[in-house]
Amino acid sequence: MVSQIISKSVFVLLLLSQTFGVLAQGEWVLDMEKAGIRVYTRYELGSEFKSFKAITSLDSSLDEIIEVLKDADNYSKWYGFTKNSRLLKQDSNVQYNYLETTFPWPYKNRDLVYRMSVGKSNADSVLIQLEGIPDYVDDMSGIVRMQKAGGYISLKAMGSQIEITYFFHSEPGDNIPVWLANHSIAEMPYRTLTGLRAILKREVLNLNIR
Repeated sequence: MVSQIISKSVFVLLLLSQTFGVLAQGEWVLDMEKAGIRVYTRYELGSEFKSFKAITSLDSSLDEIIEVLKDADNYSKWYGFTKNSRLLKQDSNVQYNYLETTFPWPYKNRDLVYRMSVGKSNADSVLIQLEGIPDYVDDMSGIVRMQKAGGYISLKAMGSQIEITYFFHSEPGDNIPVWLANHSIAEMPYRTLTGLRAILKREVLNLNIR
């Protein structure tokens, strides 16, 4: 009798903890720290899928970083797990980008259409808002469109470096297991910031050669 009561109590506690984890926003937890890049993850309100916040410092300028970020046609050269990308439309500091992300077999690749708005707070900081707009273009055959996605990229001048904070949350949809998506969530921003750092160095090198 006592063992049955204990078992039921444990089951209720587990059920409550899982429900609370989905409904409540979690605290940031350091998931990865490597090569000067820190990636934090947490659960977002009402979602089983974790978000990430990646932070690092780059030897570059605000203008150089913004130029690379606006060049959506070349994201596949450096943006983590990106197979295809293209600029759909550009209006001054607002543009619409398409991004296809590779997923491991047997799952289909995902794609994302989003609005990127570049807003300069002052001479030393820029906030780039990222807002998913899944119905902006028709679905692509054989690719699953992500319906929920959004975040931001914050750039702040810190002496001779730029501190970049990359926050994003998305839900891959279809049949991707939650555990699989959450297990590998930190790898994408790490690869993205590593790639951004590398391409910025190459562009600076090309400028010096000219």
